[in-house]
Amino acid sequence: MKESLEKLKASRVKFLFLVGLAVLVVLVRSFQLQVLQYRKFSRLAERNRTVKFPRRAPRGMILDRKGRVLAEARATFSLYIVRGFSRDLEKTLKIIAPILETTVEVLKGRLEEQKYLPKLQPVALADNLSISQVSRLEALREVFPEILVEAEPSRFYPYGKLAAHVVGYVGEVSLGEVKRMGLKPGEIVGKKGVEKEYDAQLRGEEGYVEVLRDSLGNPIKVLKEVLPRAGRDLKLSLDLDLQKIAREEMGGERGAVVIVSPTTGEILAMVSSPSFDPNLMSSRFSGREKVKIMTSPDKPLFTRAIQGTYPIGSIFKLAVAIAALSEGVVKPGERLFCPGFFPFGGRLFRCWTSAGHGWENLPMAIKDSCNVYFYKVGKRLGIERMVKVVSKFPFGRRTGVDLPGERAGILPSPEWKRKRFGVDWYPGETLSLSIGQGYFVATPLQVVLFLSAIANRGWYPIPHLKGDIPPVKIPTGLSPSVFRWVIRGMRLAVEEGTARGAAVPGISVCGKTGTAQVVRLEKSKKIKPHSLFAAFAPCSNPRVAILVLVEHGGAGGKTAAPMAGRILRRIFHEKAARNR
Repeated sequence: MKESLEKLKASRVKFLFLVGLAVLVVLVRSFQLQVLQYRKFSRLAERNRTVKFPRRAPRGMILDRKGRVLAEARATFSLYIVRGFSRDLEKTLKIIAPILETTVEVLKGRLEEQKYLPKLQPVALADNLSISQVSRLEALREVFPEILVEAEPSRFYPYGKLAAHVVGYVGEVSLGEVKRMGLKPGEIVGKKGVEKEYDAQLRGEEGYVEVLRDSLGNPIKVLKEVLPRAGRDLKLSLDLDLQKIAREEMGGERGAVVIVSPTTGEILAMVSSPSFDPNLMSSRFSGREKVKIMTSPDKPLFTRAIQGTYPIGSIFKLAVAIAALSEGVVKPGERLFCPGFFPFGGRLFRCWTSAGHGWENLPMAIKDSCNVYFYKVGKRLGIERMVKVVSKFPFGRRTGVDLPGERAGILPSPEWKRKRFGVDWYPGETLSLSIGQGYFVATPLQVVLFLSAIANRGWYPIPHLKGDIPPVKIPTGLSPSVFRWVIRGMRLAVEEGTARGAAVPGISVCGKTGTAQVVRLEKSKKIKPHSLFAAFAPCSNPRVAILVLVEHGGAGGKTAAPMAGRILRRIFHEKAARNR
């Protein structure tokens, strides 16, 4: 009996010890949570009850050189969801999907794209809501506190497709841009054109409002509000009148028109065709029209003026002429005979006319665009001296234009070919290059700057779209006297040669046609050559330099030159009429 009492007493002591130890652990933990870590958990608890809503900053306006608005901020309504306040997110999506005229699956996809955001951060589900949609969604907020309709500025482009490749469009920042640019998820940034190039100036700074909410998600009071700061306006060198003229004359053709001031580098017009509506591209979400633009085989988002690289055909003969005069391998008045062909390396290199041009000097050869003359000059010059001089112009490298995505083109050389293909340069390739064929390709903007160098007798400007950039001259180091003979030939080409279609009554135009052969991808399919025309006017005191390129447009004298002529006539005569 005594032994049993001892065991009972021992078990009670052990029980009391365990209870005491448990109480001690609870007290220590309570002290730790309530005293030592009070501030930390207080902040966490407060965070669970507060929601920070971003306040988007209005982007600065984009204006043409005369102050006409190309892009502006307009007030619209957007729908957000705060997932942390939703008791049944599936039910909420089923309710709002018909209002948004979409499906639950689409809305789930948009949530999935933004799943990395905290649950108490608003997630965008729809933008550009109608008044009817806003009123119906607002009526649901009593039952669904996770629904949030916000008025915020959105981007609007009044002229739509007219200058889309120059102006660009905006979109929600990507994860990569968040890390690279130090922005917050959900911010709107430039995605193309000057919207992207000058995003830091246009974007401004977002604000926010911090709201205290109860456990059901209902707002109690505003804790803090920081107002957004609007972005700064951007004035361009672009002339909307010239842009309209160029766009209208291009019509439904694929290609590009670039017009610059040859002395300042100001881009007055830049058309890439086909175009797109930036208003459709600036939506946060990929609607049908946006997807159609992005997947079109016509590549409307492709900026042909600075990203398209093309053979330029006989326009390159001007560069060969300058190189030959600079290196002293031909004299301006020296005549070379063209029988319609030139035998070399066991084959016949033919002129574009089988009858030939007879005896031609340099200005006449430019006027007639004589292949045989330039075959002979190119053979004398050689590839090394040709590339040495031509590399002084903006070929084979980026021009430095203030637009993203510019390509460099290709100025081929023996070194380039060995590096690219691992084989030597053939003499016959020099002859092909002498008339603008072969590996050489350039962007339309590079070509128009090359024409500017001729117009300025030896220098060209760095091109730009921002209106307040001072001119920067790039010297070629070539003698101004070299250009005099080339200009004479270009003037003859418009007055009585291959470029007669570009003539403008009362205005002297110096130009050169180009017909660039295109490599066939399918032997059974006939592909017309690209049609080009490059010019500046007036010849003695140039105000504009222009390049017209029509993809698969045929002969330069039949398509591009007449188109350029119509543009130049409207520029000089319509503008003169408006100014009277």
